[in-house]
Amino acid sequence: MHKVDAGSPLRCLMVAWLADPERGSEWAAAWGMAITAARLGPVRLLVRPDCEASIRAWCARHPEVPIEPLAVAPAARWYRRLAPVLPKGHFFDYFAWLEAAGAKARALVAKERFDLAIHAALGCYWLPSPVVGLGIPSVWGPVGGATRPPPALLPVLGARGLFERACERSILALAARLPVTRRTMRCADLVLVEGEATLAALPADVSARARIFNRAVLTQVPEVPECPRERTVLFPSLLDARKAPSLALEAFRFAPKDSVLLFANAGPEEPYLRERARVLGLEDRVRFLGRVPRARYFELVRAAGAVVFTGLNEDGGCALCEAMLLGAPVVVLAHSGPKEIIETWATDRSRVVLVPPGSPHATAAQLGEGLRRLLEHPPRARGPYLDQPSAMRFFLALLADAMRAQPADSCPRAFAPKEHAPEALAPSLEL
Repeated sequence: MHKVDAGSPLRCLMVAWLADPERGSEWAAAWGMAITAARLGPVRLLVRPDCEASIRAWCARHPEVPIEPLAVAPAARWYRRLAPVLPKGHFFDYFAWLEAAGAKARALVAKERFDLAIHAALGCYWLPSPVVGLGIPSVWGPVGGATRPPPALLPVLGARGLFERACERSILALAARLPVTRRTMRCADLVLVEGEATLAALPADVSARARIFNRAVLTQVPEVPECPRERTVLFPSLLDARKAPSLALEAFRFAPKDSVLLFANAGPEEPYLRERARVLGLEDRVRFLGRVPRARYFELVRAAGAVVFTGLNEDGGCALCEAMLLGAPVVVLAHSGPKEIIETWATDRSRVVLVPPGSPHATAAQLGEGLRRLLEHPPRARGPYLDQPSAMRFFLALLADAMRAQPADSCPRAFAPKEHAPEALAPSLEL
């Protein structure tokens, strides 16, 4: 059993292809994990090369946070040529990066003391991880990727989206059964999953010991000056069929006539949305802002009368957590990750409207009713209502559990871990 020396801080090796304090989504979730883990001691963070500069700049402004980024460049594998031309092609780059990160991790562990290895990003249940077999306790995840759209809302994806979804599910099911992936599942000392959908997708022996934790709740937001709420509905997600911006547009038909819908992102659905807004007679009240700078985005959230989230297969919910941390009222499709985040971590349900999925028309009508209610009767509360302190304590306690885990019998360590005293972690869990 690996234990932690009572006289020394935890030293963590974290693998995160995407981790960046200046970006959202996957980057923000992994960065939140790194900042939280740093409360226990130094974090050596293996990242993609384009993430290193912004992390070093952030760390220079916050020298009290012991995070050291280390850029890892992927090898020049032949299959990386497929990345720019195939859907989800970035995974080819990621496969090569994982190989390089594994080699770097083994080299670091061979010459430095680390007490824990964490795979923070990408968090996919169907991919292997280099954090197992390093001779130190390992944490795989939180991983997601098994969420499926509500059946009643499948028409929102369109024919192309349905075809892509079917192909993707077949590929993921195959990848999840590869020996290298199954080895990761069974060798990780602590398996973390984003939600119930991914838990159900794991083999029975793995799911029986897995824990649920959604890393999106660790997302960080800057200080944003308080301002009056405006009569705006903000849609912050990609304009992609899976994010269902069309549901938000249809819902906006039921919003007060003096309100404005802001699409604060870009994506392939934009031409359709523009045309649909024209057909509905809403073109004067719908604005397409494109991708906005991060600082401006936070200002829009802070001022919004409501922020709407209609993703059909969301495991996480970083943008939702950002809105809750900035105090914005939200209207949310009650499905998978966002639903579980609100039910577990929301402290003020007066600023939340959860809409159960039904037919596209019925769902849009209920979303619209939620928008109307929040805009006509704005909640008075302004502060954050995501219980992030409790979430951070829970995550740190999970890391403490990993330190106490027995290595899997089928996956012997490369070398015997050092013996220390586990009670050392307990004082560090105070936030």
